[in-house]
Amino acid sequence: MNNAQHRVLPALTGLLLVAACQPVQQPEQVPPPFVFRTLELRQKDGRGLPSWEITSPEARYDLGRKLATARSLRGLIYAKGKPLYRLTASRGLVINDGEVVQLEGPSRLERLGPNPLVITALRVRWYPRSGRMLLDRQPRATQKQLELTARRAVFDVGQDKLLLSGDPLLVDQGRPRLSLALRQVQWWAASGTLMGAGPVRGERRESGGRHQTLTSPSLSGNSLRQELILAAPVRVVDAADGSELRARASRIDLAQETISSDQPFEGQRGSLTLRGQGFTLSSRSTTLVIPRGCELRQPGDQLLATRCSWNWSTDQVEARGGVELRRQQNGQVTRAEQLDGRAAKDGSVVFSQPGGRVTSQFSLPPAARSGPGAPRRSSPPIQL
Repeated sequence: MNNAQHRVLPALTGLLLVAACQPVQQPEQVPPPFVFRTLELRQKDGRGLPSWEITSPEARYDLGRKLATARSLRGLIYAKGKPLYRLTASRGLVINDGEVVQLEGPSRLERLGPNPLVITALRVRWYPRSGRMLLDRQPRATQKQLELTARRAVFDVGQDKLLLSGDPLLVDQGRPRLSLALRQVQWWAASGTLMGAGPVRGERRESGGRHQTLTSPSLSGNSLRQELILAAPVRVVDAADGSELRARASRIDLAQETISSDQPFEGQRGSLTLRGQGFTLSSRSTTLVIPRGCELRQPGDQLLATRCSWNWSTDQVEARGGVELRRQQNGQVTRAEQLDGRAAKDGSVVFSQPGGRVTSQFSLPPAARSGPGAPRRSSPPIQL
């Protein structure tokens, strides 16, 4: 390439172009674009530290429009002079000498480190000076087993903050699969903090095809800790057996596949009502556990216990610690340290005592009159 050709190469302020080039034959009235065998764009911050860089094995530069078209883009975004994000794209446009970089085709932005956050889209419009990226074609963000999708997303590189809007959907790829539809989601990549504006409408699908729906006004959480916090009131419905759980603020542990709360809740299954001071619902063991203050009511029966559990796969019910079963019929009261039961399809539970000491108290109906005008005498309670 001769000296005259050197003089017509574009001047890119703050950028370094390393290229071997040759003019492409065009009509004389149109300035010929330049084809670069290697394109390198680099920008430094005010302190002279690297800010970002992009490379491409081939690019075409239009001098009049200050537009570079490149393929197989690779790049790095720095923070305090150290690489923070790696980006790739199948093709891209560098507009106005780096003022705007548009990534097209499958594009990927990966946060470097032990817990990588990966953001992908089919089109990304990046403004390096402000550090903002607009993603408007199938944006997706993943970290561990959490995945977020939406119609639109804005990524602020300086704040490590991703804002998703347009029907965002949060999906846990574990088993059971959990998906939560929201109105808007903010995600801070460095800390893993999540803030979701509701209403939240979710679905949990188990391997056997059974599924539960849940609702909440909003959620928060942390993708690094793999937890989500549903704001009160929380409602979980299992259509398979007509059960419903109504709770206050509840925590979803994605790794352990549980939903839990340490606050009072109420549940319903047919004619059966459950109450307690907190609960844990485990998908792995298909069990609802009430760790304290368990109360179970059904027509004619009331059971109180320190702890209860119900396995909805086997329909086994267990009550432990200071168990007291009151039956309306005959005023029967049964006390034991443990009672087991089985739930029927209509929601009722039949209890039995598996062994050990049981105390039962009965109130018999009044004795029959022995004669006209004879006073009615109530039989005293009988304990067994």
